Amino acid sequence: MSKFEAFLKQNKKQEGTVKIAASSSFVDGSGKVMEWEVRPLKSKEAAAIRKLTNKMGKGGKMIIDNDTFNRMAAAKATVFPDLTDKELQDSYGVMCAEDLIVEMLDKDGEFQEYVKHVMNVSGYNITDTELVAEAKN
Repeated sequence: MSKFEAFLKQNKKQEGTVKIAASSSFVDGSGKVMEWEVRPLKSKEAAAIRKLTNKMGKGGKMIIDNDTFNRMAAAKATVFPDLTDKELQDSYGVMCAEDLIVEMLDKDGEFQEYVKHVMNVSGYNITDTELVAEAKN
């Protein structure tokens, strides 16, 4: 047994998707709120989004456009509904997933809560204390 066995890729625990009631505005035929499905963002995906959302700040320093980052990250992490679906985009008069998500979650509070869920699922809100507790279990 290798001292690194737990770190081998084939032994890495895979994170699944999480269901979230993103908005009470979307209900099925029986009136039940539709759940959205979110997956964790991978580090490479988040880095690519950061690179796309960089802009020049004061003093020539590069900063991230947080609003654009949040829209792109939320759209990328959304598994269901399929935000790339042409029929869904057409129904809202948009041409990309990033625009669609803010049209669908047009109440700012709903959108901000959704972004918090996406970031949480992606590991952004995990504290060192929580990581230590999880490692002990």
